[in-house]
Amino acid sequence: MPPYTRTRTGCFTCREDGYKCDEQKPHCGRCLRLGKTCKGYGVRLKWHTLETPATAKTTNRSTTSRMSRKSPGTASTTTGGSASSRSSASPIGLKSPQSLLVIKRSPSYIPSDIRPEDLRLLDHWTSLATVISMGTSGENPFLVHLTPMIMQSEALRAVVCSMAASHLAVLRGDRSFQTVALQQRLLAASRLRQTIEFSDAEPTLAAILMLQVSDRLFATDTRIDHLAGAKAVVTKRGKFADWTGSRAQFLLSLCYYHDVLSSISRGTSPLFDFDDSLPVEGLSCMLDLTKVLRLVSQISGMVGLGPEALDVASRHIEEALGQVSPDPPVEDEVHMDAVAHTTLAYKHAAFIYLYRAWRNIGAPHPLTKEHIEKTLHHLGCVPSSAPIISAHVWPTWTAGCEAMAPHLRQFVLERFDQMYEARHFPSLVRTKSDIQDVWLAKDAQRELSGVDSVDCIKVILQQRQREADLA
Repeated sequence: MPPYTRTRTGCFTCREDGYKCDEQKPHCGRCLRLGKTCKGYGVRLKWHTLETPATAKTTNRSTTSRMSRKSPGTASTTTGGSASSRSSASPIGLKSPQSLLVIKRSPSYIPSDIRPEDLRLLDHWTSLATVISMGTSGENPFLVHLTPMIMQSEALRAVVCSMAASHLAVLRGDRSFQTVALQQRLLAASRLRQTIEFSDAEPTLAAILMLQVSDRLFATDTRIDHLAGAKAVVTKRGKFADWTGSRAQFLLSLCYYHDVLSSISRGTSPLFDFDDSLPVEGLSCMLDLTKVLRLVSQISGMVGLGPEALDVASRHIEEALGQVSPDPPVEDEVHMDAVAHTTLAYKHAAFIYLYRAWRNIGAPHPLTKEHIEKTLHHLGCVPSSAPIISAHVWPTWTAGCEAMAPHLRQFVLERFDQMYEARHFPSLVRTKSDIQDVWLAKDAQRELSGVDSVDCIKVILQQRQREADLA
């Protein structure tokens, strides 16, 4: 029998769990079988601590205690589940003053004056980025494009540290991390004010966009229009054509994606002129999804049109949507991947959005009912552990708000629970609650008048005095 040789080429999830990986691409078989998020392959930054014997014993006792309380293979699918079961996403705790920080294979561009506590937060960022990105390949564009800039820009580094602390607060149920997150966020704002006029446009834009992402995922409600700031940075640099290179185009694609979703939740026209030549996150597999998003941005842009112009624009969008990614026969769906199902879910959700904006109709109108069922069908074909689930909030919200059948509403509630279990973002809990408020408003109006003219976005704007969380 040949001697056993240890390899370091498996996916990061299997390597962290200490199991052999079959190295299937894009996701390994063990992760798919266990419903885990496969964190991909390659090289990523990793920071470790050297523990004193006393610290190591404490850690071992804590780990043993956790394992004894939770049997292998069990997982909660409700938002009220224990956060401690997710703490392995960041193996380094911030409360170990006796630890000596060691940087393993640290690139030369890491500044020597970064605080140890910041390095530990950046370590968690490498895990957090895997549940922010919707990329289905082993190469995570958030890590590829943002990590070098994190070391160049204090503002961006502080934003990322704030996001990591916010996520750890949820995962570990430790409110002290919320204090750290607020401190980092204030530091980010201070550094942005000091450098925005003089720094390179790309790290500045990245910091502003990650503030936008942070607001949406962690439901911070700062009421700051980060996208307006992003547009100012883009405009100052010049024409969009001046934003060349994969990193710049990744940042612009983030601008477009969040601008489209924010235009829906604000009930206003988008700030940017959408360019569907830049796929979401710079990923070529997202080209068809990006085409649907461009049409969604045009629906948002119809705000304020007169009846005749609205009818012309809506008919044009209706025809264009019908030509994007035609639905295959049911028997062929078995060959579709998660991105294809997501694209079709977006397409049918866009029809629902169009008919509400154009004719102010929703369920139980036959047009809307058909698209509700198709949207939820395609969403249900995607495992909740798939990376593309990061893009599912808007179509789930759009179809879910209009759903009337009890089994469809139950699916929507369970889907938000599953998305929360996979990602642990507070916005998912709030969005689930918002949908239930919309159902109450719609059911009450149908009971009184027999007609549903309730706009789900306006329900949240009026009742909650904030935007809906659609990202």
